[in-house]
Amino acid sequence: MKLFIDTNLFVYLNSNIDEDLATRLDSFYTNLIRDNEVYTNVLVLDELIHVSRRKYGVNYPETISFIGDVILPGVKVLPITFNDYLTAKEIILAYNLRPSDALHIATIQNNGLQAIVSEDEDFDRLPLKRLWLEG
Repeated sequence: MKLFIDTNLFVYLNSNIDEDLATRLDSFYTNLIRDNEVYTNVLVLDELIHVSRRKYGVNYPETISFIGDVILPGVKVLPITFNDYLTAKEIILAYNLRPSDALHIATIQNNGLQAIVSEDEDFDRLPLKRLWLEG
């Protein structure tokens, strides 16, 4: 399956969280990479750097190393284009999503991806499959 990984999975993998949850997320991520074509976009990387520092105190160099060591070897990073903006604009109006979430959905739609990996239940408002730990 062609999957898009949202920011929250990467933030958890990059942060100091409960050991049991960290183990489950590591396994989840490993299986995603092994069994699927996995994508993200440059906005996710931006959000990862920002949220990791603001919420979990992970400094920029550590997160940038994490991106190079953990994400880039197994995840294709897609650009965001003007066409993605045009698609996102329609998604914002139709589903009342935050602009960054709408850009993620536009990336999915415009690149023929099939599902999003995210804990964000806001995506459940869309006709899109969402994957997370529980299911």
